[in-house]
Amino acid sequence: MPLGFASVVTSYASALNNITFPAIKRDRITDQVFDTSPWLALMRATGHIKKVTGGLYIGEVANIGRSPNAGWYVGQGGFSIKTFEGLIQLAWDWKFAHDAVVVTGPEIVLNENSDDAIVDLIQGRVDVASLTLPDLVATDFYVNNPNGPFNIDGSASNASSIEGLATLVDNGTVSVNIGQQSRTTYPVLNAKANYNSAIGAGMITALQASWLAANRGGRSRSKVNFTTELAYGAYWGQLQTPERYVLDPYRLEAIGLKTTGGNDLAFNDAVVLLDEKVPTQIQKPVNAGGSGGLWYMLNTDFFEMIVHPDRFFTLGEWFRDPYGDQYYLDIWLACALKCMRPNRQAVLWMSGG
Repeated sequence: MPLGFASVVTSYASALNNITFPAIKRDRITDQVFDTSPWLALMRATGHIKKVTGGLYIGEVANIGRSPNAGWYVGQGGFSIKTFEGLIQLAWDWKFAHDAVVVTGPEIVLNENSDDAIVDLIQGRVDVASLTLPDLVATDFYVNNPNGPFNIDGSASNASSIEGLATLVDNGTVSVNIGQQSRTTYPVLNAKANYNSAIGAGMITALQASWLAANRGGRSRSKVNFTTELAYGAYWGQLQTPERYVLDPYRLEAIGLKTTGGNDLAFNDAVVLLDEKVPTQIQKPVNAGGSGGLWYMLNTDFFEMIVHPDRFFTLGEWFRDPYGDQYYLDIWLACALKCMRPNRQAVLWMSGG
């Protein structure tokens, strides 16, 4: 029988496994994942994807204080010896995402005379799934607030999903907590947020104020800006003609982005990228008035995308639905997005954006 299928229907799942894995390149799935999102592509290209195996949660110690024992002395002392709590642990739970490729029994019957036909059918559906799942992830990277009840765009939050930039880059307006710690208790966890700016003649002044607030006194500074198409276009309009193409392809490649044309814009030497996943035409987080979009100003030195190596957009195996004439293959993801220095990040809401 063609495709190596036995004469019994129950063997279809084994046959699908036999023809799927040699024919479908798993690396292609990963490539498609990161091609769908400038943010995911940046994390990948700049080495900010970290593979971690297991653990109840993803935690890291953060320095949020100063020792009370530091001081000048003459001779032998008197030293100041006091206890202090200058360290906290930020912790993120593992988050799990899933998609499934489904093939029905009749489709197998109709295509089983050709190895290429069944492989093309499966490949097409794997491609759809491997684009849909990262589309979900890329959206939540910007909007999701698992601490709830609402995301930054007003939609219902999803406690099962990651802490997105709406949580990580905020001053407590959208999310009081970050990494299981309170911004009220530890104000150093506040990002620089301006939820009252506007598109127009004053937008560069507003951007500069946020840039100064996020970058003062740091060992590194903002490297990338993500914003909406309207804000991007408005910023382009504020620049003089020679300023509109200030980053050449070699510079972009050096920070992990290979692109030309309009995406060569920069603000204070940090590339400006538009991403359709950045929320636009939403109410401002303060007083929920007006309609506008967001501009994220990020220092990627303090970001990591944590993934589990065994569930990093990984294909499962084919199984038969015990209650129907269909077969499914799972795609798995276990991940978290971590930001260790939110005070080095900035976000602006711009009316009209």
